[in-house]
Amino acid sequence: MSSRFVGAIVAGLALAVAPFVSTAAAVQGGATPASTAPPSAASLQAVIAAAARSAAADPSFAAKTPDAKLEAVQASVAAALAASGASPEVIAAALIQAVASNVISAGVALKVAAAVAPGMAATVANAPAVVAQLKATGQTATVTSSTAGGSVSVLVSLSGSTGGGGDGAAPPAAYDPCAGVTADYCGT
Repeated sequence: MSSRFVGAIVAGLALAVAPFVSTAAAVQGGATPASTAPPSAASLQAVIAAAARSAAADPSFAAKTPDAKLEAVQASVAAALAASGASPEVIAAALIQAVASNVISAGVALKVAAAVAPGMAATVANAPAVVAQLKATGQTATVTSSTAGGSVSVLVSLSGSTGGGGDGAAPPAAYDPCAGVTADYCGT
């Protein structure tokens, strides 16, 4: 065979295979037109659930105190949402939706909002799903925010019910991030 004939065959194969290779690369790399769309509250549900499961994958998670569980889940979810590039409004809506569907607890949502979308922490705190879950589990949350130099600082204080009678002077219990949550990471 002549080198021209072989060159023509190679060029023809390259032209015939190119559309398949670019499609396969786009599928493998996730470079589809839909993946360039900004994240939505609905699309972030999988991100939130995966981040919570990732925090719970630590073998010592079950033995951690409620505060340590809250910190682990909050850190994982906050990092995932920050990396998503979603706007604060979308993050707030996603957190509220995750609480409503029992993916994360209200306290986790509040802590994440304070860390990732502080301007929206009050919106998350006042959402009916968040208020209802806190009330149903006998837990409370206080969100205090202040603005200084254009930045928002949010302090979230969480506490659980003391669960007993007595004179009412007992300090509130630690907030349990798994109270009222049916998510995988809580073991239910």
